[in-house]
Amino acid sequence: MDKIQYVGEALWIGHLCKALIFGSFISALLSFVAYSISTFRRNTSEEGSWKSIGKVAFVAHGVGILTLLATMFYSMVTHHYEYSYVFDHVSKELPMKYILSAFWEGQEGSFLLWMFWHVVIGIILIRINDKWHAPVMAMVALAEVWLNSMILGIYFNVFDEIYKIGSNPMTLLRDMNPAPIFSNADYLSLIKGRGLNPLLQNYWMTIHPPTVFSSFALSVVPFAYAIAALWTKSYEDWLKPVFRWALMGSALLGIALIMGSIWAYEALSFGGYWAWDPVENTSLVPWIILVGGIHSNLIARATGHGIKSTLLFYIFGFLLIVYSTLLTRSGILGDTSAHAFTEMGLEWQLTFFNLTFLVIAIVLFAIRFRHIPAPPKEESGLSREFWMYVGSLVLMFSGILINGSSSLPVYNKIMRYFDPTFIGNVLKDPIDHYNKYQLWIAVFIGILSGFSVWLQYRSDTVKKSTWINKLAIYAVISIGLTFATTLWIKLPMYQHILMAFASWFAVVSNAAYLINQFSINRKGMSAAVSHFGFGLMGIGILASGLNFTNLSNPFMFKGLFASDSEADKYVQLIKGSPLMVKNYLVNYEGDTLIGKARFYDIKFKELDKDMKVVDSFMTRPNAVYANDFSKIAAFNPDTRHYATKDIFTCVVSLPPAIADSEEAKRMEDSTKYTSYDVAIGDTINLDNKDKLVVDNINYVPVHSEYIKNKHDVGYEFAYTLYDEFHQTHKGEAAIGLDGNILYKYPGLIEKLGVKIRPTEAFIDRLLTPEEKLNYKDFSVKQNDEVSFGKYKVKLTGFEQNIDTSRFQKKASDIAVAGVIEISDGDKLYIAKPLFIIRDNAPMGIKDYIPALGLHTRLVNIDPKTSVFDIRIAQDDRSGLNKIPLEVATGVQRTDYLILEAKIFPGINLYWVGSILMMVGLLMAWFYKRKEI
Repeated sequence: MDKIQYVGEALWIGHLCKALIFGSFISALLSFVAYSISTFRRNTSEEGSWKSIGKVAFVAHGVGILTLLATMFYSMVTHHYEYSYVFDHVSKELPMKYILSAFWEGQEGSFLLWMFWHVVIGIILIRINDKWHAPVMAMVALAEVWLNSMILGIYFNVFDEIYKIGSNPMTLLRDMNPAPIFSNADYLSLIKGRGLNPLLQNYWMTIHPPTVFSSFALSVVPFAYAIAALWTKSYEDWLKPVFRWALMGSALLGIALIMGSIWAYEALSFGGYWAWDPVENTSLVPWIILVGGIHSNLIARATGHGIKSTLLFYIFGFLLIVYSTLLTRSGILGDTSAHAFTEMGLEWQLTFFNLTFLVIAIVLFAIRFRHIPAPPKEESGLSREFWMYVGSLVLMFSGILINGSSSLPVYNKIMRYFDPTFIGNVLKDPIDHYNKYQLWIAVFIGILSGFSVWLQYRSDTVKKSTWINKLAIYAVISIGLTFATTLWIKLPMYQHILMAFASWFAVVSNAAYLINQFSINRKGMSAAVSHFGFGLMGIGILASGLNFTNLSNPFMFKGLFASDSEADKYVQLIKGSPLMVKNYLVNYEGDTLIGKARFYDIKFKELDKDMKVVDSFMTRPNAVYANDFSKIAAFNPDTRHYATKDIFTCVVSLPPAIADSEEAKRMEDSTKYTSYDVAIGDTINLDNKDKLVVDNINYVPVHSEYIKNKHDVGYEFAYTLYDEFHQTHKGEAAIGLDGNILYKYPGLIEKLGVKIRPTEAFIDRLLTPEEKLNYKDFSVKQNDEVSFGKYKVKLTGFEQNIDTSRFQKKASDIAVAGVIEISDGDKLYIAKPLFIIRDNAPMGIKDYIPALGLHTRLVNIDPKTSVFDIRIAQDDRSGLNKIPLEVATGVQRTDYLILEAKIFPGINLYWVGSILMMVGLLMAWFYKRKEI
């Protein structure tokens, strides 16, 4: 294939991208080395020169990465399918607004997004240029070295084994796949891109990944400051400048988690906002650890206690981000997570990525451990820092519990390496498992955040008024609110009652603190805002997570699921048949295909005890087809929002014939039709005791599916079906002709399982082939009237603004449409045949009146005499004394769907609370942003 001169390939793109990848890698490596030497030679004459080299090298690396991003983006916008990444992620049908989403859909693109944010952060650190510049930038540059290595795409042979370092996204498609199509020099004209996964074609895919990776990138900064502190033996000065970075990093990571929850809830079919999915957990745990680090950092700044803890929190905050990269990108979580990346052969490279930073951190920490200062006097149990430290340890414990369970697939893989017969451990009910332990942590944190906010730093005494009186009042109020909560929602276990109390205590206490501090010290309100949000979130979790209600008709699904709880989740709806579910009347009214998504109109009517309608609304969940429309690729929910609740709806299953085109074809092929030739008004006795009568022929079809499509001509017959219960069912069965392709649109009585369709002979009997038409010629002037059989024909004028959909217009064409009136004495019909002069040669395109079977042509125009030659022919319908049709009985229904519908009470408390937690972090960052 290398000798083939391929047509249309832009090879310069691949060469440039390869040069940029290698150049960026080398410059990042040089930056790391230079900054490291500068750190080792600090306080010497060589420090500045090495720092300058590191700075220049990092800027060069940044320019390389930005140019690489721009070049790849250009190749995707211009659809250069010769490159594997472009072919895999975009198509010409993909809207421009999703090109960015497609860019970071793949692993290589997400690595580049991560690198981009490191470049932005690195430039900011360079501009700050403080005493921590060199060691901190050394770690940032080292992170870039490893990330850059993930897209190198180097292959080498060791003892006949092929190994690779990285995966170059801009590899030629023909170099990755020896398919026969690449023997064709013009293969690019034969292929089209696969396009973005339909599930990811929404705005969340555009904004969520950049937020996630910006937070991932920011996590390296606290880590880098911690390493710099150990490296330079400066154990206290780093605590102030690192704090603002930790605040921003944890705030952005928290915002990314909230975005992921909203995405899962609003746009995906998860059926909720959190599922304790391993991929979710791998982002949650670093956030928990970083928040623990922020609290430990405050303690260390205020008292000098907890420096070692702060170092460890920030070190492991980043290490766990890197560890999450291994979990989500190695394929380890492929069987346990709904949204992990698939394996791409970089498992060992990702492992060494983790080990590099782990070894650096552990070795440095171990060497410096005895030298890290720790005040001899312990904090007082009545001081704020003591309880903050306890809270930090609880957060660490929470992270260990979550990460330990999420890492079971890693443990299983390691064990199978040594013992291939090892079965492995799995969490049978992960949600119950995590909730059982994290509930107690939530109780402790809620109570702790309720009283610790009133404590003072470096204090071993507390005034009675601030400790006993205030907190006792807040506790009593919280007990009252907890009792009120039990009247609103169910709290089935004492643990849930305790969590409700702890959450309300956090809300009440911190609300009082905010009121107290509003006019005194607004800068000190950030912690109370976050803690207040945590309390609200706790109540929201109890209300929506513990008390959601499924709208279902479980008797429909008995025996179809392993447990009754699964059957209780769903409701089956038949189009046009309202169903009473609890106190809602639910009706599947219809569906509409828009683009690749089919939207389902689900009407809800809420009824009171007297069966009166108190509320009515429509939801429109949708099913998204694959890019080739071969099958349903994903289901997206729709939610009705109220102040006190949400009603979530999502289609979870459709009839096989609707969900999969191959299944539809198989079912149609297996359907047995019986052929009939019947006259209008005749009755057909079907084998299922139904009776079919053909009512009439419609020359302008009204069949709903026919109308949705373009046809040159089409017909239908109307029918009435009388079932064995003497009920009547009316409908139409149509047939359409588009070029030389026939399309049939059957009539389907779903509830009876009867399908009726015309045969090909139906259109043959109505439409005479062109070569068999007997045209009659007329030469007329405008407004002359001539006779054709029983019809009066008059050429009344011309139109120059013609319908170009009837032919492929060229720029040089001169075209007009003749306006011909045809009357049968009762009704007037209009025909508009076209006359076209193309390249000085005349040609005509006929018009056809189906109801009359008349074909009209405008064949010549004589401008000198104003005489126009027209031709008219009529279909031979003498043989249409009977209508040929086919009928099948026992046809499977396709007018139903399986719906998941849930009522989430109090869910807005969850959203407001979680957002307030991040607002508090951002407030703290705002007030500390200028600290260096």
